[in-house]
Amino acid sequence: MKDKISSVIKRAFNGEIPAEITVEKPNNPSFGDYSTNIAMKLSKSMKKAPADIAGELVDKISAVDKGNLFSDVGSVKGFVNFTLSGKALRKELSEIIKLSGRYGRSTLGRGKKVLIEFVSANPTGPLHVGHGRWAVIGDAIAGVLEAAGYRVEREFYVNDVGRQIDLLCRSVIARAQGVEVPEGGYGGEYVRDLAVELRDRLKSKELGKELIKKVLSGHKAVLSKLNVKFDSWFHESSLYKNKSVDSLLKALENKKLTYKEDGALWFRSESFGDDKNRVLIREDGVPTYFTADIAYHDDKFRRGYDTLIDVWGSDHHGYVSRVRAAMKALGHDDSRLKIIIGQLVSLFRGGAQVRMSKRAGEMITLEEVVDEIGPDATRFFFLLQSPDSGLDFDLELAKKHSSDNPVYYVQYAHARISSILREAGKAGFKAESLVKKADLGLLKEPAEFDLIKKLIAYPDEISDSAKSLLPHRLIAYSRELATQFHNFYHKLRVICDDRAVASARIALVCATRIVLKNVLELLRISAPESM
Repeated sequence: MKDKISSVIKRAFNGEIPAEITVEKPNNPSFGDYSTNIAMKLSKSMKKAPADIAGELVDKISAVDKGNLFSDVGSVKGFVNFTLSGKALRKELSEIIKLSGRYGRSTLGRGKKVLIEFVSANPTGPLHVGHGRWAVIGDAIAGVLEAAGYRVEREFYVNDVGRQIDLLCRSVIARAQGVEVPEGGYGGEYVRDLAVELRDRLKSKELGKELIKKVLSGHKAVLSKLNVKFDSWFHESSLYKNKSVDSLLKALENKKLTYKEDGALWFRSESFGDDKNRVLIREDGVPTYFTADIAYHDDKFRRGYDTLIDVWGSDHHGYVSRVRAAMKALGHDDSRLKIIIGQLVSLFRGGAQVRMSKRAGEMITLEEVVDEIGPDATRFFFLLQSPDSGLDFDLELAKKHSSDNPVYYVQYAHARISSILREAGKAGFKAESLVKKADLGLLKEPAEFDLIKKLIAYPDEISDSAKSLLPHRLIAYSRELATQFHNFYHKLRVICDDRAVASARIALVCATRIVLKNVLELLRISAPESM
């Protein structure tokens, strides 16, 4: 709808608009359904007061539109405000029914290639709830981008090189021998399980590889339960096998961007916006994790994607500037790299916080959470807040069958709609044929229009979520749509005595089911027909 409004504004300027058009919902609904601040943007160049420009625009837009899209166009303090016409609302409603499962999708991305890397947990233990949140956020971003017309690939980066793998091996061997794990090692129950499962392989030179394979198998299993799947699993070790790390170091050396100090090899990252220079090779000759990270991101750029997206945990905040610095140093356009930092999850049960410590082995794993409350509730709750906000996750709330539980509230709306349509079928209304023949002109009540307005906002929500990489917007939208539907249902009888009106309302209910199902399925959350 925002694009359609922008198109009318452009026509009012004969297609030559001298400023970017921004269309948003006004803060005060009494001003209308949509608003633009274009008059304020034009004030300086046109040397006129915004209110005067807005007044002129009202007349031009009204003349161009001729009442097709808008029932009213007005201005307040320099803003131009629009109220959609009943004719436009009914036309959009017909479009929902026509497009069905395709409604809301767009060509915004124009087929551009996107690689999104997320989770990328070390293969040293089970996934925790923080990994789960980043998994769902990354997967939801990918889904939103696909709906907006991008070609998306999902990738998991496996850190299978370095000290943490050695520590895992030593920890497993220690548990098998009944002694304490080494300092900084891993002490969870899963380490005992690994020691039992691989007791015949503890002296093998391949123990590290077998442990990684076993742990990754567990990661894949729980991610599958959460409906998260990856197109590729990129192993850090491959960067050493194919000499990518060696080539990287040579390239930086040729650019005179490395130097030696205190026996270590350093990268001049300060020259590219980092707060200090970074070590690439330690004094003992072992590469740092950062060195492989540079090689990995260089590899990703070289694969030809238009955009690269990383979803990292809060403990990686300090890595942002150094990775960007390295990409600039290698000649890559770092604006193509989008980095999202996901904040931590605080797990609660009945108001009491559940403490976790991966190293001490006292933790609630992601798998336990999914098994307890199900994948739908887990995904919904992980998406409730913006990634840059901490999340308080109450397990007891997630299991409640009441309107207090947001996922239950939204899914119940879909189930209620399905029930209404079953009852309509018993009353002789065949929804499939009826939606094409219903007289939508009979939809005139404020509650009907309010519901239609919420429905037709869905394509904009997808576009805005894709542009901002914030899929929690769609969770908020699903809750608002459920509320709007419940409000409509309580105010008006759907299957009423006037069969023509009933037919029109059933068509509206069908459209609501389409949109609610579309948004839930996009987020890989089920849309139940009964509860």
